[in-house]
Amino acid sequence: MTLLETQHVDAHVDYFGLSLQDADDGWLPAMFPEGFTQGPFLSEQPGRVDFTSAGHTQTVSFDAEIWSGPPPVPDGVWDESATARIECRSGELRLWAVAGGPAPQGIVLPHASATWNVRVHCRGRVAAAEACLVGVPHGVEQYLAQFWPV
Repeated sequence: MTLLETQHVDAHVDYFGLSLQDADDGWLPAMFPEGFTQGPFLSEQPGRVDFTSAGHTQTVSFDAEIWSGPPPVPDGVWDESATARIECRSGELRLWAVAGGPAPQGIVLPHASATWNVRVHCRGRVAAAEACLVGVPHGVEQYLAQFWPV
């Protein structure tokens, strides 16, 4: 498979919550954080994918790779990994914090009104949890989301 594009967003996390949600939220039955359950690393909702972060309040590094088909598993050691599907009608996804709302920059997908497979990996969770006890870390917890068409 071919890597088509890589994008990066620094996203704020609060109350351990982070969501990847369709920028066109008018069709969503529930916007983040409604229905968010802290606990599982990843959970699916219509038009969004929710994450439980390891730290209460922080800025995470979020990289998105767009692939033409199923991507290879990335190199390195990852603390968590999970796969989901997300419907994105607008062609853009926004990262949302529980109270802080959306990040100013989105992730642009090459096809609007499509459903995507996404495999998300995360590392730095233990270090982020520890760093959040004494401050507001930046980039300690790192996410990699790999998207490919259904």
